[in-house]
Amino acid sequence: MQTPDEWLADFEAKVADLQQKATDFKNNIEAAGTTERSPDGTVTVTVAPSGALLDLHLTPEAMAKTAEALRDQILTATRTARQRAAQEVATAFTPLGGTSDIVQRIPTPDEAPQQTPPKPTPRDETDYSDTGIYRDEDRRW
Repeated sequence: MQTPDEWLADFEAKVADLQQKATDFKNNIEAAGTTERSPDGTVTVTVAPSGALLDLHLTPEAMAKTAEALRDQILTATRTARQRAAQEVATAFTPLGGTSDIVQRIPTPDEAPQQTPPKPTPRDETDYSDTGIYRDEDRRW
């Protein structure tokens, strides 16, 4: 059986350990943002730990590409950066009792499906749903 002094010392050690783990966790989360480059180095993206796009840098060579090619490189680099940031965030939870199983469930950039957003549909010229029957000057308030 512990004396009150031993119990207090043990409790203080546990609190100090938790404070250190919380500090490490905070630092790891803050550092989880990622920067990725396209294979040819013309596109560089930086994402926050949340996956939000923080920065986009395009070289002059990138601007010479077609719009579709540039879009694809930006999206691919952004997806890769977001997946790496997610892995780093999941890894940050490990000292707090998170399991490595969480990290293993996040797909690596090579495993992630490549999704291209659908192209916008052309505007329907016969769609009158957003027009009123009155012109502004005909309205009487």
